Amino acid sequence: MIAKLAKICTLRISPDKLNFILSDKLASGGVSTWCELEQENFFSEFQMEGVSAENNEIYLELTSENLSRALKTAQNAKALKIKLTNKHFPCLTISVELLSMSNSSRTVTHDIPVKIIPRKLWKDLQEPSIPDSDVSIYSPMSAYTESHMQVSCSQQD
Repeated sequence: MIAKLAKICTLRISPDKLNFILSDKLASGGVSTWCELEQENFFSEFQMEGVSAENNEIYLELTSENLSRALKTAQNAKALKIKLTNKHFPCLTISVELLSMSNSSRTVTHDIPVKIIPRKLWKDLQEPSIPDSDVSIYSPMSAYTESHMQVSCSQQD
């Protein structure tokens, strides 16, 4: 899904969250997307070390399609390991352990080139402040809605 929204994305890694920041059109005042994933919902084990104790984060820029392609192989994975590595250039190495039909396992490894974003640029990638929403939806009452409202009201009596 991310690959369809933007060609390049930023991955912000912190001790408790992963954030995907899509900002293809930020420079020209376009729309940006901020996606937050709580690491505990996706990983049974999670270790990371940021730049320092007070800046315990890592910011990476990567091609969305490369990440999408690598994660597609992980759909039926027994295990998934993601590491920041240096293989002549910075990479996000994704190792996927798959079970074969004979119950033996095989590992598929993807090396996704990344650009490590320097700390001086982090301020441009902070979570946007979003005002509280005040949304109302008005819809004409249909016969279907009206009959279901009456049924649910009569069931409470």
